[in-house]
Amino acid sequence: KDPVQYKLSEQRKDGTNVGYIRVSEFNSLVNTKLQDALDDLKRQGANAYVLDLRSNTGGAFQAAVEISGFFFEDRVATYVVDSNQVELPFRAPKGKLAVDPKAPLVVWLDGMSASASEVLAGSLHDNCRAITMGDKSFGKGLIQAVYGLKNGAGLVLTVARYVTPGGTEIQGIGITPDILGNMPAPVIVPVLSSDTSKVDFQEISQRLGPSMCKIPAEHVPRETSVILQ
Repeated sequence: KDPVQYKLSEQRKDGTNVGYIRVSEFNSLVNTKLQDALDDLKRQGANAYVLDLRSNTGGAFQAAVEISGFFFEDRVATYVVDSNQVELPFRAPKGKLAVDPKAPLVVWLDGMSASASEVLAGSLHDNCRAITMGDKSFGKGLIQAVYGLKNGAGLVLTVARYVTPGGTEIQGIGITPDILGNMPAPVIVPVLSSDTSKVDFQEISQRLGPSMCKIPAEHVPRETSVILQ
């Protein structure tokens, strides 16, 4: 199903036109549908955005990484850390920008925002592209592989974990929003859930500015660090 709902939720007197986008899951349609939504909102004059990931329990990890490229280019979106503590960076792609990099962005989270939702939220937050708002996320940061067995059963094996670009562990911890609470109605009420009137986009822009937000340096791979020592 189409996982994206959107609307131009506000046209404020100060010239701020707010695009509201809800993503319910990261399925095979999410990239195309979100690209279409952002393009349409841009045509409608949107210059500030709310990305609603509440109750989004995740889905395709790679989709979250690729969606990061709609908002910033060619920086680490997340690290995957294996059992040997070796970090593999996954980068946001080039040439996919769908939103003005200066347009303020808020990501809404709650206790059901998990897995790929947390990867995307951490990616946007740590790259100084979005401010997170709402409630602490679920805290599912494990990568699991499923192996079929001869008797018809399956073995689920944890093979790695996600870490945000700034080094924040997701598993069992979750993402604590920059701004707690201050949320509209739950997403089960679609009309009310898109109420963006309490978001102060001037404050959001200030928080995302270089004086208040620093993009973390990329981690040096373990093998390289050993050679340098």
